[in-house]
Amino acid sequence: MNSSKNLGATLCKATLLATTIFWILVYSEGVNTNAFVFIFPSMFLIFIVCSITILVTITPFFWLAKEDKTDKEIFKKYFPYYSIIAFAIAMYFIISGNFDKFTCVFFTTAFFTLMQSWIWICKPKPIKDK
Repeated sequence: MNSSKNLGATLCKATLLATTIFWILVYSEGVNTNAFVFIFPSMFLIFIVCSITILVTITPFFWLAKEDKTDKEIFKKYFPYYSIIAFAIAMYFIISGNFDKFTCVFFTTAFFTLMQSWIWICKPKPIKDK
């Protein structure tokens, strides 16, 4: 199973993606130069949230799958349902939060980061020629 080999790199890429999306959405209404101080420290918290979310919601599909299933087969079978459920959950919290800016930014970031993480986890590593 290739997915376990991609997990570390996926967590790092997910942290960078989530940080970028989050801060672009926060700054979309105007740049507050005092908030630049919080970008790098926020990466630590974003890494923790991304790691927990990916390890709890995505990797069980690969760990519990039968040995004869490839990552591509798992992706094709479960990703569509996962994305629908993740979208519904994100929309529920955005709507129930009365479209609060932080709630919208958080769940939008989480949704897009999780969708891309599926692709990174399932993407096979290139075979290097000797």
